[in-house]
Amino acid sequence: MSAPKRPPEDLALARKLALGASLAFSGMYVCVKLLSPGVGSMEALFARSVVGLCVCLVLLRRVSGGVRWDSWKLNLARATFGFLSIGGQFVALHEGGCSLSTVAFLRHAAPVWMLVFAGPYLGEWPDKRAKVAVAVGAVGTLLALRPQGGESVWGIAVAVSSGGTAALALLSVRKLAATDHPLTVVTFFMAFVAFATAPFVVHELATGGLQWTERDLVLLGLTALLGTAGQILNTNAYRRGGAVAMAVTGLSEVLFTLLLAWTIAGDAVPPWTTFAGGGAILAAAWIATRPRRAA
Repeated sequence: MSAPKRPPEDLALARKLALGASLAFSGMYVCVKLLSPGVGSMEALFARSVVGLCVCLVLLRRVSGGVRWDSWKLNLARATFGFLSIGGQFVALHEGGCSLSTVAFLRHAAPVWMLVFAGPYLGEWPDKRAKVAVAVGAVGTLLALRPQGGESVWGIAVAVSSGGTAALALLSVRKLAATDHPLTVVTFFMAFVAFATAPFVVHELATGGLQWTERDLVLLGLTALLGTAGQILNTNAYRRGGAVAMAVTGLSEVLFTLLLAWTIAGDAVPPWTTFAGGGAILAAAWIATRPRRAA
């Protein structure tokens, strides 16, 4: 089986895929925030990756006939950066005591990092429109979230670093689009995270057992399914749209997170900042992804 070629650019489809991924990721982070203190972040990541790995293997058998990785080093880099990013977000939310809004804001510094890395890493030098979109989106995110004090300094620092590692992971996904099937990219990541977090679960089992309630099991299952769906959709989006444009579209995750945090997790969401910030975020996504007119 020859390596798949990157499909033609299709920003309209890529935008839809990215929006679907954003909604799935938002639900995943709300589930993580609602986990009881007895569930550690590494345990949550282990459960998420094991379930996700099983789902991906089943899908691979039906879609492409099996697992094949043509770019081991790049997959390893993507998995490492992705693990550092999502692990940092889980820790900031769960052990660091950070609010959903703060973590979402700091995580979505990724488009800014994209402007720095996309050129030298991918050869995709952002144009003026992309730079404007990132600026508008950043202002909108600040307006919508208005991060509050009171959270642990180390938790915020971890969340900040997750934005940079998220950008590197997503840029690697964009590069992998030319060589690997999207499902194999996600499968590699799930397997990597499962092995990386397994020692933490073994340690918990050896020192008193897992303290998961029935409610936690439901939340972990939802975390795994939503996270897996989000990754599959997002990986496909990055195959069809430019890295910076997709990262800006991903700012819609901020809006979804705010809505779910307010309705499910009980976070306070100031209405005027939400509407103002939301409008700016949507404007940024439109600027970044609207089709260019033919010359």
